[in-house]
Amino acid sequence: MIHIGENLIEGVPVKVERKRVRRISIRIGTDGIVNLSVPKWGSTLRTAESFLRSKWKWVEKTRSEMALRAPENTTQVTSEEKADLLILLDALTSKWAEKLNEGGVLWNVRKMTSLWGSCHVRKRHITYNLELARVPEELVEYIVVHEITHLKESSHGPRFCSLMDERLPDWRRRRRILNKRSFDKPSFPIPVTPEVAPPPAATRLHQGDFWDILESK
Repeated sequence: MIHIGENLIEGVPVKVERKRVRRISIRIGTDGIVNLSVPKWGSTLRTAESFLRSKWKWVEKTRSEMALRAPENTTQVTSEEKADLLILLDALTSKWAEKLNEGGVLWNVRKMTSLWGSCHVRKRHITYNLELARVPEELVEYIVVHEITHLKESSHGPRFCSLMDERLPDWRRRRRILNKRSFDKPSFPIPVTPEVAPPPAATRLHQGDFWDILESK
């Protein structure tokens, strides 16, 4: 059972706090940590854990989407940086497409406003963000494997996570680094208010509000 303080559920860090709130709520921080707020009176930790687990698909989906959002850049990627990125992406995409028996994968690179990459499953076409030119190679590889895995599973549900576990066992560590922007040399500015922080309805889930949130999207 969960306890007050830091917990680990299915490999995901969960911080549980008793607060002066009326309902149990879940908030995903920009660092990927799940914050579970429990009323000081009237709700047991068992009830809070049950609520959290009932919304676990939402938690996984939200964390995945937040981790793949790229920061807005105010400087131009140089032609040399782009050339290096194209060489790297060609090597990594070919390597992983062959390794995972995913033939006929098409890809291109362009400037994207919020995502590191996207995959059109039917067309078997992957688009990579030009800003990957400023990201360490192991994190670029994570994006490549992530997008190729979407050819097998379009969602970010349990099957997708299971496939990623098989293909890139340390993918959660890489995602965490990318999510925190904690690599050595980001040459783009990190916003004071990160773009990955969506409005409350997108990252906060209150007991009893789940269907309202679904209908508002």
